Amino acid sequence: MSGAQPRDAVQEFAYFLTGLAWRLDPEAGWYGVFARRDPDGLRACLEGREVPPWDVVESLLYDLAGLPDEQGASTAGTRARRLHAQAVADIDARPGSRPALEERLTAMVREERRTAQRSRELQEAARTAHPPQARLAEDLAWARDDQARAASRAGELRARLEALGQAETRVPERAGRRKTKRPARPRGARFAGLEVTEETAAEAEEEYVHLPAPAAAQGAAPRGARFGGAWGKGPDDGEGGPADSAPPEAAARDRVAAATAVSRLTRLRATGDGGLAYAELCAAAHRPAVELPLLIEELERAGLSFDVPTLLWEAACLPPDGLAAAADALTAADRGDEGAALLRQAVSRPVVEVARTALALLDRDRGAQALELLAALVRSRTPEEAAAAEAVAPDALGPLLLAAAESVSPHRHSDIAHALRIAHR
Repeated sequence: MSGAQPRDAVQEFAYFLTGLAWRLDPEAGWYGVFARRDPDGLRACLEGREVPPWDVVESLLYDLAGLPDEQGASTAGTRARRLHAQAVADIDARPGSRPALEERLTAMVREERRTAQRSRELQEAARTAHPPQARLAEDLAWARDDQARAASRAGELRARLEALGQAETRVPERAGRRKTKRPARPRGARFAGLEVTEETAAEAEEEYVHLPAPAAAQGAAPRGARFGGAWGKGPDDGEGGPADSAPPEAAARDRVAAATAVSRLTRLRATGDGGLAYAELCAAAHRPAVELPLLIEELERAGLSFDVPTLLWEAACLPPDGLAAAADALTAADRGDEGAALLRQAVSRPVVEVARTALALLDRDRGAQALELLAALVRSRTPEEAAAAEAVAPDALGPLLLAAAESVSPHRHSDIAHALRIAHR
């Protein structure tokens, strides 16, 4: 009688993953990318010490589907999803899994913000480069892949926390965690260059996670886009006027465009292709701002309300003029709550960009929204950082910044006033 012990769910998935890897070329495709960028993390997953994020598994399955005469990719995908879910459930059922997941989620949200900022910087550099530089286009494509993977992993972590029965996720305050041992961080999170660093985790302990969940992002970024240098529409494409200012024929075209985009998204949801669905939402966020409230309305009508936070998150990454146009369009369409959420998310951007967004809102006669944006900036940044916004346009933003600080608290108003006085010396 054999004394061999049956494999648990994590070992079973590792056994499957190893078999998949044996069929792939370690020097080519996504397998080659992972092997070069994080060989230790890949080895840990193949040996059953970690379970990789689903987007990594999906990318390996994509490699498998591209092999000549490969007939079992579809079956392998179904089995991979089942085994991966069982392995993750096994890990999450272990003691201490919830705080570890919360910490990873906070760090991954920060990583998503960082990669979004990197994508914006590269997009602007690529747009203004003369002559166009192929290296910038390639770097931008990789940055967007990193951003999509970070969003995918944040969505996966939220889903795991929900499965644990936790409706809202929150990282305990720093004081409650001091001289406590930090849970080990799975190395699989480093795949595709996304590493949760000690510095990121330390920052994560200081804030709560209570953000709209981009639940749509559960797959890899669109394959092949990077190789063609395609990175979507330019930043100017996000601009547009208030929804109620368009003539009837233009309004009809906008509604048809929104309905068409949501129809494509609905089909992608039906096929389970989370990566392409996420790409569709990214493209929708860069459409003319006048379509944004229509897109939200169509998403709600199609039963895809859970995609609205993702759409707003992507819209919050638009250049200042486009972001102001989006907030303007939402307010004009009587969707002030979504407009406020959009502006709150935008304060994670550089202070100069926040200031330019406030100016763009003022140009659109949206003083209340500009005040709300700067109030969110005052709440989330140090007085010195918030006061730096004034330098963009002192006459326009100085009084507004003080008014925003006063709306937060008298103490904050005093801090901002002091920081402005120092800045003027």
